[in-house]
Amino acid sequence: MQLHEKNKSHSAPLRDPHQDMLVGIRELAPEIKARAAEIEAARRIPPDLVERLRSIGLFRMFVPHSHGGLELEFPAGLEVIKTLARLDGSIGWIAAVAGVSSLFVAASPPELYKRVYQDGPDTAICGSSQPGGTAERVADGYRVKGRWPFASGCMHADWIGGICIVTENGKPVPGPQGKPLLRAVMLPARDWEIEDTWHVAGLEGTGSHHVTLRETLVPEANFFDLDVAPAPVGSALSSIAAIAAVGARRICGRHGREHRR
Repeated sequence: MQLHEKNKSHSAPLRDPHQDMLVGIRELAPEIKARAAEIEAARRIPPDLVERLRSIGLFRMFVPHSHGGLELEFPAGLEVIKTLARLDGSIGWIAAVAGVSSLFVAASPPELYKRVYQDGPDTAICGSSQPGGTAERVADGYRVKGRWPFASGCMHADWIGGICIVTENGKPVPGPQGKPLLRAVMLPARDWEIEDTWHVAGLEGTGSHHVTLRETLVPEANFFDLDVAPAPVGSALSSIAAIAAVGARRICGRHGREHRR
């Protein structure tokens, strides 16, 4: 099923989004509990269960009204995540990734944000917070290569993001305060390679594999800075997204310094 068809089938407005989501989770709870062993064995959330979560509104809970989302208040979204986490740790983690990812991408330029959600608000996004790749400046954008770990939810994602160290002639470009310049890249999931690396003892069902790009030419339009917030996308949640982006920049600083050495 194509993404736009999935989104179209789940885009009916909810009367009380927060409460309707909680009702949907309660209805789904027996199935989630009954399938715990299946989730662990598969090392991912089964596709049909992902679609059930999509229909409840998981992937659009922090997407703004201007783009067809539910635009939940942050505490309401956290309650949804906690409710799912009590049923299954892996599903709770995936719910958190869904929420954080939609907030993070809200820090991107409006044109990129519009492309991510061009098929509707139920787009599933994931990524890695570690700067696992480099983006070499070229005439039409960047040549990107790298391997990013812990991409939770990559098996069902529609878009995937990663953080890159920007380079010129193979050397890191200095950013703020002399630290290597970091930029985020966003691409459709079909452009990434998923490496089957998630063999762990906990949170087995999150599918947190490595994702890879191999000498991929990426336009400038698919990049955004982590510590410069663009114009809002029509939602108060954009301010939270800006904070999230700056936070990610700080988290990555240590890895950038190690690369420079």
